[in-house]
Amino acid sequence: MSGALDGIRVLDLTTRMAEVAGKTMADLGAEVIKVEPVVGCDARTTPPFAADGRSLFWEAWGLGKHSVVCDVELPGARDQFRALVAGADVLLESFAPGYMAGLGLGPDDLAAINPALVYVSVTPFGADTPDAEVPMADLTLSAAGGLLAMQGDHDRVPTPVGYPETSFLGAMQAAADAIMALCERDRSGLGQHLDSSIQAAVMWSLMSITSYAALGQDFPGRGDDRAEVTHPEIVPGLRMPFIEPCADGYVGMTLVLGDQGNRGMKSLMAWVIAEGALDDDLAEVDWERWLDMLGDQTLSVADAGRALDQMLAFLKTKTQAEIQEQAVAGKMLVSPCYTSAHLAADPQLAARDFWVEVDGAVHAGPFARLSATPIAFGHAAPDLGQHQQLVDDLEPVPAAESPSKVWAAPRGALFEGLKVADLSWIAAGPLIAKDLANLGATVIRVETEARLDTLRWIPPHLPHASPMSAGHPMANMNQSKLGLGLNYTIPEAKAVIDRMIEWADVVVENYTPGTAHRLGFGYEHVRELNPAAVMLSSCMRGQTGPEARHTGFGLHGACLGGFTAITGWPDRPPHPPWGAYTDFISPRYALSALGAALHHRNRTGQGQYIDLSQIEASIHFLAPLVLEYRDSGKVRSRPGTDCERAAPHGVFRTTGTERFCAVAVETDEQWEALRSVVTDLGMVDDRWSEMGIANAEELLTGWFAEQDAFEAAQKLRARGVPAYAALRASDFYADPNLVAREFFIELDHGAIGKMTFDGPVTLFSATPAQPWRAGPLVGEHTQQVMSEILGFSDDEISALAATGALT
Repeated sequence: MSGALDGIRVLDLTTRMAEVAGKTMADLGAEVIKVEPVVGCDARTTPPFAADGRSLFWEAWGLGKHSVVCDVELPGARDQFRALVAGADVLLESFAPGYMAGLGLGPDDLAAINPALVYVSVTPFGADTPDAEVPMADLTLSAAGGLLAMQGDHDRVPTPVGYPETSFLGAMQAAADAIMALCERDRSGLGQHLDSSIQAAVMWSLMSITSYAALGQDFPGRGDDRAEVTHPEIVPGLRMPFIEPCADGYVGMTLVLGDQGNRGMKSLMAWVIAEGALDDDLAEVDWERWLDMLGDQTLSVADAGRALDQMLAFLKTKTQAEIQEQAVAGKMLVSPCYTSAHLAADPQLAARDFWVEVDGAVHAGPFARLSATPIAFGHAAPDLGQHQQLVDDLEPVPAAESPSKVWAAPRGALFEGLKVADLSWIAAGPLIAKDLANLGATVIRVETEARLDTLRWIPPHLPHASPMSAGHPMANMNQSKLGLGLNYTIPEAKAVIDRMIEWADVVVENYTPGTAHRLGFGYEHVRELNPAAVMLSSCMRGQTGPEARHTGFGLHGACLGGFTAITGWPDRPPHPPWGAYTDFISPRYALSALGAALHHRNRTGQGQYIDLSQIEASIHFLAPLVLEYRDSGKVRSRPGTDCERAAPHGVFRTTGTERFCAVAVETDEQWEALRSVVTDLGMVDDRWSEMGIANAEELLTGWFAEQDAFEAAQKLRARGVPAYAALRASDFYADPNLVAREFFIELDHGAIGKMTFDGPVTLFSATPAQPWRAGPLVGEHTQQVMSEILGFSDDEISALAATGALT
């Protein structure tokens, strides 16, 4: 079987910050041609390296690509490049805005040669922003996107994710958007220019933090009060367990999360009791009700603290494997912090045949399982110019006489006419359907008051409305959807589910495997009613395998996916990436798979089923580290703020209360520019030596201590040094790049009226995203959906309401 993007040709001119975009399209079956200068792309010289000197970064992200040498900076090569463009479907680039246009290869220039081309630009801030042409590094992008300030121990400077991958958030969104633009091209025959901002993509990985920004607040414990909050508390005087030691590493745990947290706590304490590790009086406590008992004081804080201490002492005697086995069996919200070695030995990944061998090397496998167009891996990362005949055999094409503005003409909504049944909850699923809705699809979001989406209770809540209706994160992540109040558990609801399945082009769900089947919308039933539908199931561990039904959320995904173990300080326990990290990586992969499946359906009429494991998709962000372990046995630990790609590379405390600035120097030119500002660095001879790194850090610590974070960062950027203040929520609405981008948008909310929310990551020149309202209240559009969209009569609606199926 061929891939979903079979027949699509992609020209990949990206730098290392966006290599993942072309790799994803290659995975889905596209022919991806890496267009390289004579010296090769920068990914070929990016660590980590194999024992024989090969870049494992390139081995990971060049997998499945082709390579040609065609240096667009050389005038003679541009006609050859235009010949490639004439036969291409997608162009990916991540140069500074204006660079390609300066070579006569900008969007308008190439539209004149190939009006069907989808031209994608991935840059730190997007075009037409104050810092559009300033070089940035992964660390400084994390600072600019607000992620850095949310991470790390409260008594030290913030720490980034332990492997530089912030830019991949933007590159993956760009890949998904490029594929969705192909779906619109199937209808219109025209391409367009996509301008994607990495900073904006990082904003969409912050869970609830932009919601605090909308209310003019900082997240508690991550503003001026950062040093005051050392450990979150369940109730005053009772520390909330988070990342805790076990016999051979660490585990991440969530004890407070609604009914699932309560049931998980019951199972966990039952295990402790069964092995005699809990005092007899504490063994009598109903641990499923422990939070209620704390509230009504039938369980004292002292006794709860004693129980937690004994439980944590018990876990110190158990291995990660023992804990994971019990967590799966008992649906505990406890997960081991896996390293790359653990990933290689993970029985769930093995059971799903996740690891694939390509030309003798073992790589991360399919990020999604597409039933009709499965992902396949053809060949290893190519040598430089290995496929040179792809360009040498072409007749040169000169520049067009004049640029074309065909991509500037609006063409309506990208997904106009697409119908989506959104049967998802929390974050990973709703974000997928949100993007479809903002691009013009009609999305019906199904929810019931009998079991509210947990996201509704996540703060902050908007003023002047009940908490159930006024959660800003809920409204933000469900933009432009219609709300249908439907109680799945009422037998009469089946008629509504079936009608919706027959209506839909796309069905999205992210419940625990087996739940969709039990509730009446498993894929077998969907296919029977509507064989042309594309159904996507997104869950933590995938639909098959011994741990398929393992319960967990974003923290647990980050632990099991290998992110937590590498993040934090080497002399301390891990400190995981902020929030539900894998819940914000995996939707971009899901959208890529879904868009590719829709493109395939446009050509063939064939629907299919997509099984996406959020952990499997997210592991791809760590692909070079997995290759490194396979090659040498090296297991990465926590680097603090160090990075092998840059020196100096750090986060420095500045004047003001809990203010920090990030700096990353990757080139000799940037080093000289930094030394022109911080003149004391002139005494550092070798910035890469251990002594040089230590001396530079000491000198920069002293210099930044006397600087304002924003002024210092601006001064350094003006000289070409990657630097940015670590933005926190209260800074977002004043950030010059976000302001110029007009990222924050005003939408109507059903309970409180107009409010600001997060805008699109990518600006489409011809079919822009058009968010039209905030997420719906529970059942806000039930009457409209039932009568106008699903075609139920008034009598039928009344009868269904009488059974309790409708709310």
